[in-house]
Amino acid sequence: MKRTIGLIMIMLLLAGAILAGCSGSNNPSDQKGDSGSDNGNNADSGNKVTITLWNRIATDMFDNVIAGFEEENPNINVKLVNLPQAGQDVAQFQAAITSDELPDLFVRPTTYSLTQLVGLGKLHSLDDIFPESIHDQYTAGTFTEGMTMVDGKVYVFPLFSSLHGSLMMYYNKNVLNELGIAESDIPKTWDEFRVFGKEIYDKSGGQKYALTFGAMTNYMDNYLLNQLSAPISPETGMNYSSGRYEWNTAGMKETMNYFKQLYDEKVLHPSTIDSDTGKAYSLMKSGQVAFMIQGNWGGDYLTTDEGDNVFTTDEWGVVPLPTKDGGPSFQYFEGGAGESVSVAHNTKHWEEVKLFLEYLKEHIYTDIVSTGSTLPSKKIELLGDIESPFPQYDTIGEIMLQSKVLTPSVYKRSPDATEVMKQFQSYLPRENVGTIFLAYLTGQIDNLDQLLQQLTDDYNRALDKAIGESGGKITREDFIFSDWVPGKPYEG
Repeated sequence: MKRTIGLIMIMLLLAGAILAGCSGSNNPSDQKGDSGSDNGNNADSGNKVTITLWNRIATDMFDNVIAGFEEENPNINVKLVNLPQAGQDVAQFQAAITSDELPDLFVRPTTYSLTQLVGLGKLHSLDDIFPESIHDQYTAGTFTEGMTMVDGKVYVFPLFSSLHGSLMMYYNKNVLNELGIAESDIPKTWDEFRVFGKEIYDKSGGQKYALTFGAMTNYMDNYLLNQLSAPISPETGMNYSSGRYEWNTAGMKETMNYFKQLYDEKVLHPSTIDSDTGKAYSLMKSGQVAFMIQGNWGGDYLTTDEGDNVFTTDEWGVVPLPTKDGGPSFQYFEGGAGESVSVAHNTKHWEEVKLFLEYLKEHIYTDIVSTGSTLPSKKIELLGDIESPFPQYDTIGEIMLQSKVLTPSVYKRSPDATEVMKQFQSYLPRENVGTIFLAYLTGQIDNLDQLLQQLTDDYNRALDKAIGESGGKITREDFIFSDWVPGKPYEG
């Protein structure tokens, strides 16, 4: 096992080296100063100081704040390095972390948890930027142990709301108009939507389908299953009443069976099973489907021009996901931020970085609203009068507010939970509810009950093993919250 891990590390480092030689000006290694190892953190001519920011989210996210900051601080240059999209930046972050050459600031990588980076000594505390006195200016759960804080210290600059990741249903108004369907007729329950979807297929002569989503994108499958199964079986996932994982619930099985039925009855577009989220956008914008399940960022993507697929704000709408009983759907979350910026522990320019973060804190949240992709971490009502980027933005925000439910956090209860949960993650099986769902949807499996029970057992065994290795520092009792009411926001 040690030899295998070593080989993986070498391969990742080699991949980082290859990327460094091929990716041009977007490559962090091209930003080094005279020292050859500071990722651009060198002084330019005169007394000008350069601080470097690695960005893996929208390439224009920081343009306005950087321009404004540099105008007010002419002796500080912020060098923005746009990395490949999330998932493709792994080798670069791995190499930088291994060689202790992270830039001054960076949008936190998806492959490392906060607790891992703090445990490795890679992050600088941001308590000076976010004192406890202003925590209530941010959305509920933003400053949470294990998510944005470790041992009571803040280590991330929250950008996107902790409600980021909420799913909803976008629709093509052109398709509805063509088929003579009013927006007010869009169903709210599963049964009604199934009948409605079959009518779309029949009315179009089999040329159009009702629904699609990126089934090949694993996080989308997981989000979708969790958001729709929770209202039926609110103990799905971690059951904080028992301190044990439960995946083999009625809600999980009913949700998977429902989508299998939609697929079999031609309500779900057949390409859904081999589509990522990008293909789902194409199917909707081209008019092949009427509805698409996507995250809160969907409006931003729909209004982005893509060749001939120009989509105006008059051509689409958004509604909550249909549910079994027509009520709200929701995902559980422990808090934190949808996306965030961290600071390298060994930055040579903390004072300059601090100035930039203070400026960022005053200006970035209005820029986030202007993108239309999500809500900001800071409460939107505290930002003053802001013009919505498109008419549907307020509706998206309203859906987000009802689509997340805060849960208890074992990190708050025990400081040893950080290491235990890191070990737990390493013991988990490769399968998850999303991979099982995709296999079920495509007809590769039919023993759904057995596989979900196996997943439940595997999760609990992994947690038992991690707890056992803690030497008694943490027990199953630490995962039990007797005051938790399933399906309700936790306020303990």
